[in-house]
Amino acid sequence: MQLLLIDGNHIMYSVLFRHIAKAKKRGDYEEATERIVEKACQQFTTTMRKLARRFKPTHMIVIFDNDGQNFRHRLSPIYKANRKERPKEVYPLKQAIYKRFQEEGIPYLYAQDYEGDDLLGTISLRAEQARTFRRIILCSGDMDLAQLVTPKTQLYQINSGIFTGTWVTHKNVKDIVQVDPKKLPEIKALLGDRTDNIKGISGLRRPNALRVLETYPKLTDFLDKAKPRNKTESLILSHRQHVLTNLELARIRCDLRFYLRWEDYLVSAWWENDGSKAYYSSQIDLDEDDDLEERPAPKKKKPPANAPAVRVAKPALKESPASAPDKASAVQTTAGSEADETLGDKPAKRKRRRRRKPKSAGEAGHAAASASAATDSASSASAAASVPVAKPGAESLADTPSAEVKPKKKRPRRRRRKKTTNGQVSAPSEQPV
Repeated sequence: MQLLLIDGNHIMYSVLFRHIAKAKKRGDYEEATERIVEKACQQFTTTMRKLARRFKPTHMIVIFDNDGQNFRHRLSPIYKANRKERPKEVYPLKQAIYKRFQEEGIPYLYAQDYEGDDLLGTISLRAEQARTFRRIILCSGDMDLAQLVTPKTQLYQINSGIFTGTWVTHKNVKDIVQVDPKKLPEIKALLGDRTDNIKGISGLRRPNALRVLETYPKLTDFLDKAKPRNKTESLILSHRQHVLTNLELARIRCDLRFYLRWEDYLVSAWWENDGSKAYYSSQIDLDEDDDLEERPAPKKKKPPANAPAVRVAKPALKESPASAPDKASAVQTTAGSEADETLGDKPAKRKRRRRRKPKSAGEAGHAAASASAATDSASSASAAASVPVAKPGAESLADTPSAEVKPKKKRPRRRRRKKTTNGQVSAPSEQPV
């Protein structure tokens, strides 16, 4: 079974601001409050159903923040004081969403004097202790929830779009936040947090704070220490009460006490209202053991070395009867070559024959003389072969100059006369007398 916990406030604000921007672009923002609330409520409910179809959980809870102040504002009056004023559509939109969820049976929760992150932390911890869920998914865009990531609890961080988020698991959480997730509240207590307006210790650098946290496993044990060893420790100990207050502001509470029964949050209890219960149950059965993390693409299996090569035959092209004999004559087969070529292949290119230029009179006479010399040498060779014993002073026919074939001389290239700009042939320059 899977449990999906959705940060309703984060998605509600993103939907609301999108419709407010559209109304301001049209120019009717002041008069379109009811229309904005209606459209945002409809889109928010549709998004919840899409998330349920995307992650296919067996249990789902949508969690909202309390509209009023909570215990963190009493600890620090400046907590989240740097944020802009809420739009006027927030309160009516929340009431419309609550009414819509009650009609459709979608479960939602909010707590008085606490934030939605505290509810998320408490429910995820109870789900891990119950041992009935194999995976708990936190769907939010707030990276403060990274301190709740465990091998069973995963965070789906919403970026620019709801369905284009990134997974934060126990394998990559240290690479993303650059620290152990359990020490995220301690880092914020020392260095502060701009989004929540938590003031850190002035003059304390991040490398020095990390060095202190590596030396002492728990920050509270270090704050109980009496004597500091260096300047960094003395600086932190001088702001002991300030650090303890920041630690309470940054830490997510996981010890809220309220009644929780898992049967009240089954997705199948409210999914049947739109007539798609059969589809949802079939998807659950098909994807029961699928991991939600992105898997690498399967590697293609390489064929063994001794496996025969498979050749895909190409379809033969339609030919006219006149061109068939020409292509058939162009195909040649030799011994030892594979008979892979078919009549559909392209015919072999014909070699261009080089036209010989007619010989001049001098070249013709030289060729005739060389031919007669060759016949004389052949006759003398036959006569010498008939004599049984060769004379001692006689030379071999191979050494005679008449047997050597002289290479043909290359004809010099004819130089063309340069043409003028007008296209006329330039005449030779005349020398003065």
